[in-house]
Order: sequence, then structure tokens, then C-alpha cells
Amino acid sequence: NKKITVELFDRIHARVLTYLSNEVLYVNDVFCGADEKHRVGFRIVSKKAWHAHFFHNLYIEPTDAELENFLPEYTIFNACGYEEHEFEKMGLSDKAFVLVNLDSKVIVIGGTENSDEMKKVVFSVMNYLLPSKGVLTLHSSANIGKENDVALFLGSESSGKTTLSNDPNKRSWHRRLIGDDSHGWTDDGIINLECGCYAKCLDLDAEKEPDIFRAIRFGAVMENVMYDEKRVVNYQDDSRTENTRVTYTQDFIHNSVIPGKVGHPETIIILAKDFYGVLPPVARLTPDQAVYYFLSGFSSNLFT
Repeated sequence: NKKITVELFDRIHARVLTYLSNEVLYVNDVFCGADEKHRVGFRIVSKKAWHAHFFHNLYIEPTDAELENFLPEYTIFNACGYEEHEFEKMGLSDKAFVLVNLDSKVIVIGGTENSDEMKKVVFSVMNYLLPSKGVLTLHSSANIGKENDVALFLGSESSGKTTLSNDPNKRSWHRRLIGDDSHGWTDDGIINLECGCYAKCLDLDAEKEPDIFRAIRFGAVMENVMYDEKRVVNYQDDSRTENTRVTYTQDFIHNSVIPGKVGHPETIIILAKDFYGVLPPVARLTPDQAVYYFLSGFSSNLFT
């Protein structure tokens, strides 16, 4: 991440608007946050229809009544086909960029089609706004048991959050999915910041991860996957990237909690990627130890 001047932001913003003015654009308005007290309105303006549909899948759609007077707090311009060729002169690190102006509440994306850039920038904004309101933002999945016992799974990308938070047992419904990636911890409990799932597809197996496998149907958005001439996906093919993904609305999971708003967690699991041996493979921590290792970054990529 690099700081840039307001003048530079405005200059690139103007170039992006000029570029988009010649395109057919898709607009989608959504809320981020399952709790009305803490939700934030976002508008995505994109040249790709699937980017708008990605937003539809991942976030909370306003009702028809809410759309009547919807005023987004933040607006994202996704100009994925625009590349800033003078990026070095402009003080950017690359032709691809994600620029955020927290004063004007405008976000500009260019040079990349990766949908995760939109998802990450929304979480970054929430991570900036919510702590000042007394809400802890967490990169985590969460589920809930029959006794309303909430569990949080804290971890970085590919640590197993989505897989572990899904309970494929349809008959018993031992644990219901609250959310698979981004949550806030309020004075009242846990809230899901999204209302969709963003799951990895590499080596996806119908027997090992049946819920995710079944969720890949009409309406889901797949990204970076390889498929044959009959449009059959090869989940083992990582020739383009290992970061193969699918995004779907949370109601595609049979036992989801919608909206994702529950009480305080009884269990917190840190899915640490610790290759230094500070933590053993499985460790039961005291509350003080859990706080220490969380603040030390053991739920992030610092130790990979």
C-alpha cells in the first residue's frame, strides 16, 4: 500500500471516468453488514456484467423500498480494461491499481479483472469505519450449533475457513453457516458483513465439500477455472492460477443463518500458518494467550 496525493487520485479518477464514458456500464447497489445499525451502502459501477453480479451474490440486496431512495456511502468505479501506462510517472507501483479516497468516498479500480479486489476494498473500508463505532472487524468464518453456540474461525486465505464453517450433514444440521469470510463483533454479538460466499475451487471434491460443490449452479460466478469444450470444469487444473474461485449467494447453502446476526461466540479457533513451531499443530489457548497470538498476527499470512 502506498499513499498518494489527492491531486493524483483526482487525475486518475478523471481518466477512468473518461474511459468508462465510452462503455456500456452495469450498476448494482448493495449493503455491507447484516445489522442495520452498522451496515454501509456501496454502489459498483463496472464495465463487466459479471462484476455487478459478483456484488449481487456477495452482499445484501436492498429491498425495492430501500432502492427508491438509495444513496451509496461509497462508490466503486471498476474500469478493469483501463491500464495506466504512465504509472511510474504517476507514482503508482503498477498498471493495475486500487485507489481509495476516504474523504470523497470514491474507489477507483483499473488494470485488473480480479473480483477479489472489489471484495477486499469493501472490507478495507469496513475495517476503517467499524472499529471507531466499537465493532471489531474480523477476517473469519462463523457457524452456530443447536444450542446457539457460536464458533469463529480466524485465518488468512486458504487456511480452511470456508471448508470448516460448512456442515454438510443435511439431516442433523449440527452447525449452521453464519458466514464464510468477513464478520463484525458488536456489543450484541457477531454480524456477517456479507451475504454470500467466496470459496476456493482448486481440487474441489463433491464428497469432501458437498455443500460448496452443490452451490455451483445457475447464478454462481466462477473465476479462473478451466473447462473443456463441453463446459465441464476441471477443478484440478491450476494452469492459470491456483486461485480458482466461485461466488454464490448464501441461500445456496442449505443450512445458512440469514441474515447473519447471532450472539457472542463461545469458541474461537485460530487457523494459524505457523512454520516456525511457536505453536504446536493443535493448541488449546487461554483467553490471554488467544488475545496475544491474535494480536501477534497468527491469523494472518505473516508466518507463511
